Amino acid sequence: MAPDLFLQAIDKKLAPAPEAELLAFEQTLECRLPDDYRNFLVSCNGGYVGGDLWFTGPTPTGEKADAGVHHIGGFRKESHFSLLQARSRYEGRIPNDLLWIMDDPYGNAICLAIRGKYFGQVFFWDHENEPDEDWDGSVEDAGNLQLLASTFAEFVAGLRRNDDA
Repeated sequence: MAPDLFLQAIDKKLAPAPEAELLAFEQTLECRLPDDYRNFLVSCNGGYVGGDLWFTGPTPTGEKADAGVHHIGGFRKESHFSLLQARSRYEGRIPNDLLWIMDDPYGNAICLAIRGKYFGQVFFWDHENEPDEDWDGSVEDAGNLQLLASTFAEFVAGLRRNDDA
């Protein structure tokens, strides 16, 4: 899907993310967000597509995927749209190097790698297969992740309307 069509498909959008909030968030993360995702936040401060958009692959490894988009994070007060609240809610559950950016209609997460060797890649996180309590917080040992796309832009390009997926 073209980026402009993705933006048009999002309901309940807010004005673009204020630069000051974006910079403060990056400071709390201790990293700069990938440019393609950062540009998205500057264009759209989260919203809702209600499962109308799906990423079905192929993934970078050639596999099929099945990841719907429901809520899209931003700098918002509503907990289901809030990047800040999601960071806190998923602490210790999502790998340390990943950031919740969206969810699917079933409570799973779409995550973006914000540091490390997977920087910029987009993953599907399955909430029904969370790692054990003694998990080390790494992407490699999580066991409940599927790589969807090499970049946020590639993820968006792979989105299709539910009836086209």
